Amino acid sequence: MMVIPGHLHKRLTISFWIWGSQDTGAGDVLHDLQTRMVELKERGFNCVRVDSGAGLCHDATGRLRGQVEMLKSFPGHGHLIRQMECCQGGRCDVLERLVELFEAAQRHDVQVILSSWFYLHTFWFLDARLANELLAVPPENRFMYFAKALDWIITALRERGLHKQLAFAEIFNEADGLPFITDYAKNVCAEETFHNYRRLHEEALDFLRNRHPDLLFAFDAYTTYVNQSLVPRNMQVWNLHSYYLWRAYDVFEGELVCGKADLNDPGSYASIRRFLRPELVPFASVKCCRGDRPLAVDNWYRRIWLYRNVDPTALPALEEVLSENLAQNVERYKQRATDAVVHAASVSNALAPGVPMVMGEAATYCALNAMRWEERSEAYWSVLTHMVGLLKSHGYWGCMPRTNSGPDDPAWTEFPERLRRLNQLFLEDYSN
Repeated sequence: MMVIPGHLHKRLTISFWIWGSQDTGAGDVLHDLQTRMVELKERGFNCVRVDSGAGLCHDATGRLRGQVEMLKSFPGHGHLIRQMECCQGGRCDVLERLVELFEAAQRHDVQVILSSWFYLHTFWFLDARLANELLAVPPENRFMYFAKALDWIITALRERGLHKQLAFAEIFNEADGLPFITDYAKNVCAEETFHNYRRLHEEALDFLRNRHPDLLFAFDAYTTYVNQSLVPRNMQVWNLHSYYLWRAYDVFEGELVCGKADLNDPGSYASIRRFLRPELVPFASVKCCRGDRPLAVDNWYRRIWLYRNVDPTALPALEEVLSENLAQNVERYKQRATDAVVHAASVSNALAPGVPMVMGEAATYCALNAMRWEERSEAYWSVLTHMVGLLKSHGYWGCMPRTNSGPDDPAWTEFPERLRRLNQLFLEDYSN
């Protein structure tokens, strides 16, 4: 039987405010926290999940960094891609911003999940000096380095009486897919290596639990089919992700994003060429847009290149193809959702019985801001409703109905009622 501290909501309905700690001014989507918190509650959410800013608030000695430079992730291209330009660029005191976010959360009875996407995405937004400083931390030291960085942040929140707004914290997002360990299982390590990283993760969690025994610390996994050798046995929350619907994009993304197609050979993507611009933006333009900053992984350059080249005049036809494909396979996707939840339950019962479970990201990542086929598809919402019902019936503590769920996403303003219905379904029969 899971036990949630009494000051926390009995169920968490989670919105993805991933870059909420990186505000750089009035042009940023999340700059006006008062308005956004009101909107959050109107849509039935009571929790937000954000980057903790670990590594950006303090240096390795614990000294405050103050303001740091936040840059656009993929200049010239990212404005078309969801979640890539929530921040317009500029300077930000990340700790000060986190305090402001927690103060707004406290005013509105909203709780916050802290995570770190540093080695996956956060470094994209930093200048080369700071990014390289943290990328230079030896892999075997990274869990404890970021645990200490998280401790300094939580201590600062505690000193201001804000720590009880923390639903839970995790050292790294998708810790079972980090590029220095498994790279989402593309690099197969020896079992001994997995066990070593689990030990390092457990030591870092013990450090945080000893420093903050009244708070919860989680393990975050990119899949319900997690490599069990990487699951820390001392986690207090299991935050898992299930992108059970992302395969719906295979008819368009095909083998382009995964790297099996040659972007210089139109014949390798002839089946989708009709959806792309007559004159393609060169891949080199995307690959070089970050200048001297550290490279992102190749599949993100490929994804951005693909969606950067969607022909606006062909977008309705592309959306029709994607929508029809989902409608024809809706039962298969519902089964994928069911299978994921059932498998996660078996893993939880074996490794961590009674540990609260949270679905912290879900469904798909729709890359293109201009796309609306998901939101207009009754089949899409029926699959999400199926999944939310599953999570509720399996006793999940928290649910993010879809990853594209924050104020930066078109659904926030165009389909607020859809989001509210899913959250109401999850919260039904529970009092916050």
